[in-house]
Amino acid sequence: MEKLGLFGGTFDPVHYGHLRAAEEAYHALGLKKVIFLPTADPPHKKRPDLSPFELRAKMVRLAIKGVPYFEVSDLEERLPHPSYSVRTLKALREAQKDLEIFFILGLDAFLELETWYHYQELPLLAHLVVVTRGEGGQEAFLKKVQELFPIVHQEGDIFRFPGGYTLRYLPILRLDISSTYLRKLVRKGGSIRFLLPERVRKFVLEKGLYQVDV
Repeated sequence: MEKLGLFGGTFDPVHYGHLRAAEEAYHALGLKKVIFLPTADPPHKKRPDLSPFELRAKMVRLAIKGVPYFEVSDLEERLPHPSYSVRTLKALREAQKDLEIFFILGLDAFLELETWYHYQELPLLAHLVVVTRGEGGQEAFLKKVQELFPIVHQEGDIFRFPGGYTLRYLPILRLDISSTYLRKLVRKGGSIRFLLPERVRKFVLEKGLYQVDV
């Protein structure tokens, strides 16, 4: 089966932290490709200043241009709102049943997984890969695993669910860049050069994104 990575996020804007996480997951998991999945209507991030979906998707396309194993999908924009990961995974499964899906999420999101819509169904639909930047997160990860999924079986560094899907912790290179920080920099008139791809930086400036607080 083709091994496919799914990497969701608002990507407002996409930056080198996102790209490096996808790159390391691609190599560590032996994936065929990584699909960037911009969230259309994030239920946990009700920001009045959230950029329109088409602009966020465009920034991802600019960022990954020339990388043959990276793609971007507008699937969540085509599904009912708000955007739920369980709904997205089910739609992808129905469309392509011969995929082995690795759902990539950050440690911060995993530590709040109980607030996600029908989170218990996630390990019935895909492998879960929790990426974290820097040290010190593994203890919190292990505690949350036992809290959320007490029946999971540990095999070395991998946790295996009864249905066959797995959960793993994947440390990656620490790059202290966040979309929130980049938006604040733009609003203050600061430089975001070298924090995200140059094509994305130019797009942000051309479109006047993040210039005014909403």
